[in-house]
Parts: sequence; C-alpha cells; structure tokens
Amino acid sequence: MKEQKMAQDNLILKIRTGSHLYGTNTEDSDDDFVGIFLEDPEYLLGLSRVDQVDLSEKSKDDSGRNTRDAKDETIYALRHFMKLAVDNNPNIVELFFANEENILFCNDVGRELLALRSAIISKNVKHRFLGFSHTQKKKMVLKMSNREAIKQAIEYLKCVEDRYDYVAEIKHHPLFSRNKKEITVADMKISAGITCKKARKQLEDRVKKFSHREGLVSKYGFDTKFGMHIIRLIQEGITLLECGHLEFPLPERHVLGRIKQGLFTLNDVLDLADGYERDIEKLYLVSKLRHSPDLDTINKFLIKTYRRTLCAYID
Repeated sequence: MKEQKMAQDNLILKIRTGSHLYGTNTEDSDDDFVGIFLEDPEYLLGLSRVDQVDLSEKSKDDSGRNTRDAKDETIYALRHFMKLAVDNNPNIVELFFANEENILFCNDVGRELLALRSAIISKNVKHRFLGFSHTQKKKMVLKMSNREAIKQAIEYLKCVEDRYDYVAEIKHHPLFSRNKKEITVADMKISAGITCKKARKQLEDRVKKFSHREGLVSKYGFDTKFGMHIIRLIQEGITLLECGHLEFPLPERHVLGRIKQGLFTLNDVLDLADGYERDIEKLYLVSKLRHSPDLDTINKFLIKTYRRTLCAYID
C-alpha cells in the first residue's frame, strides 16, 4: 500500500495505452494505462527499491476474458522506466508519441520526459520491435500447436476410458510423453496415478484457460489478436526507422482491425509479416536515426530531476 500511494502521489505522467492508443478499440475494449512516478528519497538513497507498481483492477467474464470494466494499470518508477526506454522497449517507446487525447496527466517533469523522445530513439528499434513481433508469432504458433495436441488427447481419452481406469495403464501413444510419475501432453504435465476421466477433465480445463481469446482460434483457426500485434510491431518499427516518430491513432489501424476481425487468413498475416520484415531490414541500413540513445542527455535529465526531488525533501 505504501508504494501504491507513493506512485499515485508522485505521478508525473499517465497515458492510456493499448487499443485506445492504437485506434483499434471497440465498445468492449478494456482500459490500459501506464504511468511514471518519482521515487521517494528512501528509494533513491536507502536500501528500498521499487521498479513498478500494479494498480490494475480485474473484471473477467465466464470465459476468462477481460470485461470493459477491467483496468490494466502499471506505474513505473522513473529510473526503471528510463532503462526500458534506453533499450527501446516497444511498449515504452510508444508512450513518447502518445496523442494529447490519451495523455491523461502530465506535469512539468512529465513534459520534460516526453521531450526526450529524440534522445531515446535509436536504430535499435529495428531489433526490439522485430524481436517483440517474433515473440508474438512464436506464442501464436506454439499455442495453436499445444491446443491441437491437447484436444486430440481429450478425444483419445474419451475413447479409452472404458478400457483403462488409470493414465498409468496407457503404455504407448504419440500424444503422450511419459516417465514413471508423469505424462506430458503438449505444455501440460499430468500425474500418471490419476484416472483417465480425471486426466481428461484437467485437459478440458486447460483448454478453457488456454487463452481468453479461445473463441478467436475456434472461429478463425488462429489467434487474430496475436496476428494483429505481429503486424503492428513491425509497422511501428518501419515508421520509426523511416520517419523518427510514431503517429497515434495508428494510420494502419483499419488494416489492423481487419486482421483482428478475421478478415485475413493466417497465411495472409504471415506473408504480410515476411514482406514487412524485408522492408525493415532495408530501412535499417539507410535510416538516419542515431545508432544508440543519447545517454549524456538522458543522464542529465535524471540527475537534474532527482536533485530537485532531494532538495525539496531536505527543505
């Protein structure tokens, strides 16, 4: 509670992020917020440390999906935030270009922070945005593969429940990897000592929790929200390398919305991503962005800001 109060009392900037920032939100979209706060002196000079504070409020429907009443809110300590920014973390870089409509709070220090965008952005955005995109693709493909394997295992167990009482009785099957105590199905481990019916129930529960976007996978054959973010991240990297800034709401929001709505097939998304990846590699070679952030300017800002904080505390 103490750190939550510190984050709220010492707030310098708060931005609405996610679909509302991108322009892909619908009437059912939940709210995402990111803020930055100044740490109290004991966190700057003493043993106490804090990187971020979670002020989220959970609200989920029966499928596990966030309702419009849910709030995802993370408030970063300034020093930790700047480390992520210097690394050109995509979720952090975007904040420097938020449009006025989505800047919910900003004091003088917050404005000084936003003015550092040109010192923050470097050619490293290619590696970071492309890396985040690849992570989204890997999660999408892996979850699809795991989901199918688990569903096949459920159907198999339905067929053999009358023949086998316990999982341990299943000696050989390509869906099951086993040792003496456990059987592994995709990304899930099951005790070999339980009944087949109980194992099937565990697998069915896993499918329900696999993703709150299970409906998208069932309807379109892949998680279209993952697909949307794969393309969004590469497009943002391209724009930064080419123009040195981002515009919100995103100019490509209509295409991104169509991907999310399932109007693109999985192959369409992957082909689009391949083309954009070729573009970003070419742009990286000719981009006029600096090769690394301007650490001197960033350090001067941090030193000046924290000196003011400490002086105010002493006074």
